[in-house]
Amino acid sequence: MAIPFPNIDPVFFEIGPLPIVGVLPIRWYALSYIAGFLLGWWYVRKLVKDKLKPALPHPTQDHVDSLLTWIIAGVIIGGRLGYVLF
Repeated sequence: MAIPFPNIDPVFFEIGPLPIVGVLPIRWYALSYIAGFLLGWWYVRKLVKDKLKPALPHPTQDHVDSLLTWIIAGVIIGGRLGYVLF
């Protein structure tokens, strides 16, 4: 007996129609990326604020914000490169 594969729509909701792009679908995996970035950003900012090891030099919250920008850029560029190469 096989377990049936659920037929889940990959699109969570759609925005549009927009003048240039038409209908813009927002997919479930995009929401998981956004949730991961926001939760990770919040957690690292909390760790920096609490200063877990005060004897060591620690980054400021501005450093964490800049790091988030580079992490997002790395995920986007790495995902596109991985798609092309593999």
